[in-house]
Amino acid sequence: MPISYKRSAVGEGIALTEITDPKFKSNLISVSFVTPTDVKNAPLNTLVMELLASSNDKNKTLAELTGELAYLYGATLSTKSRRIGDCQENGLCIEYICDDYTIGREIISTKASQLLLDCIFRPLFENGRFSERYVSMRKKELEDNINAEFNDKFGYSMRMAKEIIYKGEPACISLLGTVENARAITSQQLTDRYHELLSSSQIEIVMCGRDFERVKPVMIQAFSQLERTDYVPVNYKALSPVKKETAYERQTQDVNQSKMIMAFKSGYEDIYTAKLFTALLGGTPFSKLFSNVREKMSLCYYCSAAYSDIKGTLLVSSGVAKKDIEKAREAILMQLEAIKNGEFTQQELEHTKIYLCTGFKSNNDSIYRMSEYYTAQNTRGTSYSPEQVCDIFMDITKQQVIECAKSFVYDTFYVMESEGEVSADG
Repeated sequence: MPISYKRSAVGEGIALTEITDPKFKSNLISVSFVTPTDVKNAPLNTLVMELLASSNDKNKTLAELTGELAYLYGATLSTKSRRIGDCQENGLCIEYICDDYTIGREIISTKASQLLLDCIFRPLFENGRFSERYVSMRKKELEDNINAEFNDKFGYSMRMAKEIIYKGEPACISLLGTVENARAITSQQLTDRYHELLSSSQIEIVMCGRDFERVKPVMIQAFSQLERTDYVPVNYKALSPVKKETAYERQTQDVNQSKMIMAFKSGYEDIYTAKLFTALLGGTPFSKLFSNVREKMSLCYYCSAAYSDIKGTLLVSSGVAKKDIEKAREAILMQLEAIKNGEFTQQELEHTKIYLCTGFKSNNDSIYRMSEYYTAQNTRGTSYSPEQVCDIFMDITKQQVIECAKSFVYDTFYVMESEGEVSADG
């Protein structure tokens, strides 16, 4: 039986996506709140979800909530927080075993979905706001995550680079904020933000798995009753404008190897040709960047490319010795120029297509990956299956890849340099 995809409206700015695949023995329900990214609300959104996942009015402690999940055959409740271009997605997910596989076919699907709804609609409030004790705990965790981001030099360098690449755009804003801001957050602020998310955010309900006959009406009833007077529509696609001149930024940090990030921007409309071009450049173990810049020239420890269709931005990231920064930069530009000039074989192109198709088809193997895959499709207003995307890849011609490559403009060069080693230019 093929995978079934269905999307419908539940209320103003509330959508329900059903992805049915009978091979799974568990179901996943996720509820996401999508909002434009801004400095004030970004960390509040994350903290609200962590608070909702810690307890509710029925299960007033994390221990009680964990016990209830164990009773539901080890169901798992988790949070998610990520950036989608200029937007932020925060939410809760619950995964539980299908009713067909419980002992005596006990009905737990409605209990699991109700537990999720209790966390969302019946949070643990004290005096009309989130529990001060839980707020204090979640704030400390946020501080730890902010410090951990700084200690992760790859992630931190990428964040610093994006502040330059997307300067003046919501995409440059940190979702975690600063330690100082985290410490200043109050329980009342979080409570107010919780109500705002329910009334004004775009809400995406995704059900992925085997059978939703029992839980679908429960979810629809709960969300269709929400008052949505302040709903703010979300526009996912927000191409980043190309700078008038390439921006150059070098910063020094205590790192073992320098982190170099180069950004190229394009308004090319065919995102799948752009994905194929990106993979050919630096998205496979046999790509131009890996084979030449890393292996043959030995100019970097790693070198790869990633593409955001929502922002129209190609990022090339690499770890390099300080003395090789300029050589590596020139080598990367040479590989991009080679593709623009058509200096790749049909065999290279076909191998890249096969590699991409293998990756896309693997989304069918995991209930979480399948859910995320179709969520990405929703942001584009499409509903292609992985197999349909593979058909698109296989039909792309060499000339299309060349035209796509030529559309990308060199926008930003950023380096986080190591302190100890002397660079080649000084």
